[in-house]
Formats: sequence, C-alpha cells, structure tokens
Amino acid sequence: TRFWRSRDLFPGTARNEFRERWEARLALAKDLFGELSGDRARMLLYNGEADQTVRMFCAELLRPLEIWQYSRTELIRGPFTLVFYSRGGSRGPYRLWYPSQGLQPLLLNAAFLQEGGAIASQNAARLEQLMGERCARSEQILSGLAGAADWGRVEESTAVVPDPGEEWLRTFLARSTDLPEGAETFDAQLSLSYPGRHQSRTVLQGLLTVAAQPLPASESGERGFVLDGEILRQGELFEQFRYRFPARQEQAVDGHLPLVFQRNLRPGTYRLIVKLEELDSGRVSRVEQEIDVPSMRTLSSVRSHGRAQASTHPEGPAAGEVSAAEATRRLGEANSALQDRDYSIEIFAPPARLLIGRVRFQAVARGEGIAKVRFYLDGKPVLAKTRPPYSVELDLGRSPRLHTLRASALDASGQVVAEDEVAINAGPHRFGVRLVEPRSGAQYVESLRAQVAVELPEGERLDRLEIYFNDVLMGTLYQPPYVQAILLPSTAGSVDYVRAVAYLANGSHSEDTVIVNSPRAGAEVDVHMVELFTTAVDRRGRPVEGLTREDFTVFEEGVEQEVRRFELVEDLPIYAGLLLDTSQSMAEEIEEVGRGALAFFNTVLRPQDRAAVITFNDEPSLVVRFTSDRHILAGGVAGLIAEGETALYDSLIYSLYYFSGIRGKRTLILLSDGEDVESRYRYQDVVEYARRSGVTLYTVGFKLSSRQNDVRLKLSRLASETGGRAFFVNQASELERIYKLIENELRTQYLLAYQSKAGEPGDAKRKNSKRGKGKDRDEAFRRVEVKVNRPGVEAKTIRGYYP
Repeated sequence: TRFWRSRDLFPGTARNEFRERWEARLALAKDLFGELSGDRARMLLYNGEADQTVRMFCAELLRPLEIWQYSRTELIRGPFTLVFYSRGGSRGPYRLWYPSQGLQPLLLNAAFLQEGGAIASQNAARLEQLMGERCARSEQILSGLAGAADWGRVEESTAVVPDPGEEWLRTFLARSTDLPEGAETFDAQLSLSYPGRHQSRTVLQGLLTVAAQPLPASESGERGFVLDGEILRQGELFEQFRYRFPARQEQAVDGHLPLVFQRNLRPGTYRLIVKLEELDSGRVSRVEQEIDVPSMRTLSSVRSHGRAQASTHPEGPAAGEVSAAEATRRLGEANSALQDRDYSIEIFAPPARLLIGRVRFQAVARGEGIAKVRFYLDGKPVLAKTRPPYSVELDLGRSPRLHTLRASALDASGQVVAEDEVAINAGPHRFGVRLVEPRSGAQYVESLRAQVAVELPEGERLDRLEIYFNDVLMGTLYQPPYVQAILLPSTAGSVDYVRAVAYLANGSHSEDTVIVNSPRAGAEVDVHMVELFTTAVDRRGRPVEGLTREDFTVFEEGVEQEVRRFELVEDLPIYAGLLLDTSQSMAEEIEEVGRGALAFFNTVLRPQDRAAVITFNDEPSLVVRFTSDRHILAGGVAGLIAEGETALYDSLIYSLYYFSGIRGKRTLILLSDGEDVESRYRYQDVVEYARRSGVTLYTVGFKLSSRQNDVRLKLSRLASETGGRAFFVNQASELERIYKLIENELRTQYLLAYQSKAGEPGDAKRKNSKRGKGKDRDEAFRRVEVKVNRPGVEAKTIRGYYP
C-alpha cells in the first residue's frame, strides 16, 4: 500500500493513475508475450506500448527484428527506437539490441565483419546494398538502427529501477511476520482477551508468555524481544504493528515473561499473525489464528486462546498457561479503567493562529453519570458546569501567550473520570507528550495502564515511544494506540513514577512524567532546566572560541547558579527564519534584497539546517515553510514585489509564533526600512512575546534616516533582549557580509544549562526568585546574566525568561 501511495501522481484523489497505468501495461505484456521475464515485456512495462511496431524479415542476411518507435516516454523526453532480435526464428525469444554491441548480433552472416565486430569500411556500402535488395523496408531498418536507444546508458542515467540496497531489504524482512528459512524457534503462548472498549471499538489485549531464561554469567546485557504483528481482514492487510520489550527476571510470573500488547478493533472476523523474535539469540516464534472480535453486548463472555506453531517443547505451554492466567488476573487492575461505561471528554482544538482577548472554547463529554465538567486555564480553575453545552469563555489577555486549557469530567462523587488538555497559541511545530493515564497520585498495587497522547509537529513523524516505570523501560511502541498495560514489580508501592518519552525521526524528543503511589500529603516540586545559547565576543565583536565551563558565571536575579551542562554547539542544526519587509518603501531595493537572501541560503545553510521565508507589508505571509531545500527557498525569494504599508509588530509576533515548538538553535533575521504603521499589536507586546519565545533576534535596519532614532532604539532592544545583534546598513550589497557575521556567531555558540527550582518552598525559593510576591512571583520575568571571566570578552544571551 505504501509502495503505490508513494508513487501516486495526484495524491489525495480516489484514483492512483500510476498504479492503473502499470497494471494496464502488465496485462498487455502478458497478453502479447505470455510471460514477463523477456526483454520485450520489460521494455513495455517501462515505456508503455510503442507508437509504431515494425517487424522485419531479411532472408539470409538479418535475424528476425522488431523495431519499436516512440515519440517520447516518461523516461526519455524525445523520439527514440528500441530494436529487438531473435536467434530462434520469428517465435523468439527476442532480445534487446544495444548499439554499443555493433551489428554482429543482428546478422546471420558475419562475412561482412572484421574481428571484434566492427564493419569494414569497404563492406559498409555492400551491406547497405544487400539490405536494399533483400529487405522490403530497408530504409526503416537503417533509420531504426540509427535512432536506437542504448538502454544500458538509460538505466544508468535515470535510475529506471532504483536499487533499494541491502539495508532496505533487511528492514523489510525484519518487519515481516514470516519465519526466516532455517530459523531456530522457541515456545510462546498467546492468550487473547477483550477487557473493555475504547470509544466505538473493542479493545483486544494480547498476552504472550515465554519461558524466563537467565542470562549466561558472562553476559551483562539484558534479553529483549521484538514483536511484529499483522491483522488481516478478508485477506487484505488491515493493520500492522510493532512492539519492543525488555526481558528481566524480576518481571517473570511463575517462571514466564508476560509481554502485553493492545489493539482497538471494530467487531468482526480477522486473522491475527504475531511473530516474536528474541534479540540476543535470533530465535523466533510465530502464532497465526482466526479471531472473532465481539460486539459490546457479548464482550464480557468472549475469550480466545492460541498456541505458538513453533513449539519445540510440548511441556512448555502447560506451564505457560498457569503464568498466563496469573498475569491476566494481575492485569485486571490496569483493565479496570476500561469499563462498559466509557467516559471521555474532548476539547475542540483551538484555531491554528494566535488568540488574544475573549475566546470561547467548547468541550464534549460522553458517558452516563457525568455530573460536572470543570475547566482549568494554566492549572487554575476558571469555571464548572453541571449540564451541557460544556463551554467556557476565557480572557486570554491583550498580549499573545502560550496557555494550557484542561477540562475534567467528574462523576456524582466528585471523582475525575476523564480529562482532556489542549495548548493554546502553541504554534505548528509543537511536539507534546501527555500521560492521560495513570492519574497523578493514584494508588496501584499489581498493574496500571499507561495511555499517552502525542502531539506531533507539522510534517514530522514519530519514530518510537518509550514507557518507563521508575527507571525501568517497560516497552517501546511504534504506532498508535499509545497504550501499554504494565505489570508492576514487587518493589512498587512506595513513591513511583511513570514516564513516557517520544522520539521523532530527526532525534528530537519530548516527555511527560506522572507520580503514582505517593503519600496523600505530598507536595510537587517544579524543576526547570534553563538552557542558554551563549555567544562570547571580543571588543571587536568577533566570536571567541576555546572557552571552558570555568570561564562562565551565570546569575539569575543576581544569584549565582550552578552550570550543570556545558558544551560548544557549533554543529547543532540551526532553524533560521528570514523576515523580509516587502512594503512599498522597499521598491527600489527589493530585487537586491532577494539576491542577498539567496546568498544567505547558499553560504550559511548546511544540510542539517532549516530555513523559512516570511514576507510582510500590510500583513505577514509565510512564503516558504522550514526546509533545507535551497531550490524551494530560492523560489520563495524570487520575484518579490514591494507594495502596501508596514505591519512590523504583527509580523514579528507571527514569525515568532511560527517558531513555537521548535527546540535548539533558533534565530529570526528581520530586514526592514521603516517603523510600524499598520499593526494591532504594540511594541511592548513584541518585547514580551520575544522574551517568552526564546528565539534569538537579529535585526537589520535598512536605510534608516537620522530622524528615525526611535526605530533604531527599538530594533536594538529587541536584539539585545533575545541575545542577538542589531545592524544598520545603507546598501543591500552589505547584506551578504551581515549574514556571514550572523552565521559566525551561530556556529560558535556555547550551551550553558542550569537547574532552577521554581516551585521549591522556603529559602531556596526566595533565593532564586527575589521579584514579586505570592503567585505573581512564580510567573514573573526572571532576569539572567552571563559573565565571561576573561578580560575584554563579553557574553551575549537572552536577558531572561518566563518560568
């Protein structure tokens, strides 16, 4: 399915024209030639049916020929011919002729050829004369031979059949549920149950039990298993899934290791195939069986059991049944959340734009017995409603900020039965992970259910999700549903925590932690790790390299902090946004501005970097999303048109919002020639939003007059507040030099990280947060200062942050 989808000429439509064309050629090749292995069938599949086919028979001179004439194809954009010859008479088989072979393969009589296959010059005219005498259409033959494509060169130059490579093949085979030929097998037993439902689907819970085997004393590693599964419906692949489980002796139940997986299916008949591979030995086990997923009415009475086909020890399954029964009993605590009364609450996602002022949000709650829905904004209760519609109008303030809205559904006893949470003003690149279950502070004895909500950035895909109980990895999930039932070790019951860590394909990660089994009178401590991307410059503004951790001192609100992490981050990928003023006042220089931006892409960006282009006049416009493709970026700055007024502040806030959710080195480069005249936001809104964004701002004031000192001061303050620099130029030709200076700073930054315990009570809290009183103190802007303990060297970083 993915193979055909990736080749769809018009994605999103009901038809796949490429597949239809290929299958039509396939049917035609079978009709014409009866098989697909010959050269003619292969060329037909690649190029389609020829515009004209000419068959030639020249008695005693040439072998039977077929000449296919094309005006053009997808592979060759121009007229060409393909020549086939047969050594077995007119019935074939026919072979494709390559001009580099010379004429010898085509001739029945080699008397006209010198050794090696070259035509003797004195015989060339004689050969043409004989073809004219014996071949009915000699001119067509000569013309076809002259225009014949050398298919070997075509395959080299156009990659007609791309070689997937051994790595791709190994990956494909690793995902297969077929047993490798000659593979050593081991016993595994599969038990299936249906413990509840998820919305309109039935929850299928699979439990694989394998004999626990201690590692040899010489090995310090841990056993582990990879589970690959397929679900087929009416013979077609319906779902594919993969899990990875560690294997430790302390997880064993009655001498067997329980491995749990879950799928959500609609009622019906399916075929389930599961392959389990033991990583350290390469041994495999495979189960295949029909399953009947029950409807909700019959859910409680249906159970299904199966046994691995790869059993080599008949006594294994009997012992496995005992451990499976015990594991199933212990999983009852985790499955208790899957009640027949299926509670859920969902907040309608906010619009994908910046929201300020008064905004109404709606939630939908499902399930009998919901007595109340309570809304929280940034953790503080704002409204409770006892009947639908469950909606709330929030005042998000005058300035744009990131907010969190949570809705909790409560039953008649006041117990929370369902929750949902959304981020407001999070931006398109937000990467978020939230543990929906277990609930913070809840008590668990034998098992719990970890359910994770994952929010992916625009255009990214999830590589894997790891779930931990305390510091122990319990399982790795590669696809939704992101749910894992966990059998708790015997040591559980004190203060424990569940942690979910999600990884993107590019290596970025996000995580969430929930504390369970904690004392009722416990207190939460909010720990902040503050990261400062810092540039050290000398008196001439040049970056200084070779500094160590001891050369830096960090202060927060005047109090020295301990640097927990230090490194030079010259190779860390850069996310750079170019914000270009295209208002009417830029008309004379707009072309040169575009060339300067192009120079930035060509000289600054490395393959691992990403850049975006945003232009603005009356309003901002995202011209090119973050990409590393220089051709796309060049197209974004080609043909810029200058028109309209200058909405500078709105455009700055929009650009910073577009960065939301991206981690690492982020910088926005602003090029403008005037002050704001069109924005609804104020300058102070921009300063506050820039502080919260953590994006480094480089501002380039272009052709500012002596009367625009106020504009100069504002641009300089924006840059200094965010750890950047302000430049003022009079010629567009200076931009390339400015961009190079910016690159030098970004490539030679130091990362300093320290831990700020914002929620710690008592003296430590007062020490780290001098400003403000009460609740406002925790939300106040915290000023940061970095000093370099070397004469003549200054550190540039953000002026502070909001916790």
